[in-house]
Amino acid sequence: MYSEQCPIDEQRSITESVFLLSFTSRAIARTGRPGQFLHIRVRTGIDPLLRRPLSIHRIDPQTGQISLLFRVVGRGTRLLKDMRPGDPLDVMGPLGRGFDLSGNFSRALIVAGGMGGAPVFFLIDALLSLGKQVTLLWGVGDGREIFGTDEYVRKGVDVRVATEDGSLGHRGYVTELLDVFLKTHAQDQSFRGFVCGPECMLLPVQRFARKTVFSWQASLEERMACGVGVCQGCGVRIRNQAEYRMVCKDGPVFDLKEILFHD
Repeated sequence: MYSEQCPIDEQRSITESVFLLSFTSRAIARTGRPGQFLHIRVRTGIDPLLRRPLSIHRIDPQTGQISLLFRVVGRGTRLLKDMRPGDPLDVMGPLGRGFDLSGNFSRALIVAGGMGGAPVFFLIDALLSLGKQVTLLWGVGDGREIFGTDEYVRKGVDVRVATEDGSLGHRGYVTELLDVFLKTHAQDQSFRGFVCGPECMLLPVQRFARKTVFSWQASLEERMACGVGVCQGCGVRIRNQAEYRMVCKDGPVFDLKEILFHD
């Protein structure tokens, strides 16, 4: 884990509420893995007091540039959105346990919902580098939040999009795309499943996943304070484990089939 002051390279808007920020840190880029996150302090001093956990969206291993994708949802992310190129970004990380890409599988099914798309690009880059075939199902409310997929289509990724407003791809929820996909692939042992998104999406995906023969990993979204497992504020229950597991330290990636979303 590193703690650095990194000048912002670029800040650009995807929509009026979704932003892509990039900075350079060769140390973090060298050690970061898909599914891990960074803890960002958005202002010096104690207001706001807590750092903001943001998934690593993408890493360029040649330049050391790191990208973060975030939605403005409160004061902290609003302050982050207002930062400009050259402003120093207080970064701690990489933190957490990312995706496990080891083992014998040749095809990856990725389901992303909303800002669950944040860690997905880094994951796809890693899977492609391992020679895996990738299918991405990405669901958002507004089609303007879908970006950067043309590059992956050119690389052979099967990209399928769902939007709640019908502005792009399938009109409806990403779980509807998943239902259709699994009608012909649920018993295909060459797959491994990955899912990123809010709990309201993870619950139905979990029900689908438990009917498949292949394993699934889920990246959980959770409010965090310390980011290193000390404050015990981001606990999650796992089946057959007596103690809570901390999303920041033991995750944010867990076995989807074993998560107990409601105790």
